Amino acid sequence: MAARIRRQIIRGDLAQDDALPTQNELMAQFGISRPTLREALRVLESEGLIAVSRGSRGGARVQVPSGEATARYAGLLLQHRGATIGDFFRARAIVEPPATRLVALRRDRIRCSRLLGQRLAQDTSDTSDASFGPGFHRLLVELSGNQTLLLLTEVLESIQEAAVSTVARARAALLEAHKDAGSLEAHRRLIALVRAKDAAEAEAFWRRHLVESAHCLEQALGGPDVRLDVLG
Repeated sequence: MAARIRRQIIRGDLAQDDALPTQNELMAQFGISRPTLREALRVLESEGLIAVSRGSRGGARVQVPSGEATARYAGLLLQHRGATIGDFFRARAIVEPPATRLVALRRDRIRCSRLLGQRLAQDTSDTSDASFGPGFHRLLVELSGNQTLLLLTEVLESIQEAAVSTVARARAALLEAHKDAGSLEAHRRLIALVRAKDAAEAEAFWRRHLVESAHCLEQALGGPDVRLDVLG
């Protein structure tokens, strides 16, 4: 039963918040006992694919897979393995640059550059957001059309947010670190390279910027050898 319902959710046959049939209906549909049904529901709930509410009006509802659940587990695993701030930021500098090449090669790159410019203006107008431009980075990868890169970016962003929130003074320090790295100018330069269809230089430039920015961020968070902490 768990495999059948899992397949229906992943394939889109069941949508977010769809209610599963009652327990009696599920037992009849799959020809299983109540203990077997409860175990199947427990497995699906542990996978984050359903949410079960108890009580007379309770039941199971579909929860489509999200990057948040993946990020939570990945963050815990990285912390358990002793990953450092340096590990994390170097990985991000590897994942994101190829997306810039893909965006610069799109036929509608002018529209993409305009969207990136709008996103940058929106991000930088919020001075309370010391992470500086998370929406820009996600949009950049989203425009690449590569779903694998997008998932990796979502996971890395969630881990970064969790790790940064555990460090005192981190948010103010991060904002200053980005300023020191010339981040705003770098974002504008990238948009210009995308508009000009200079895919190779866009990728190389963005890699250099992320490496430089990572160095500033590492120092703001205590150095590259500081252990990643997502637990708070």
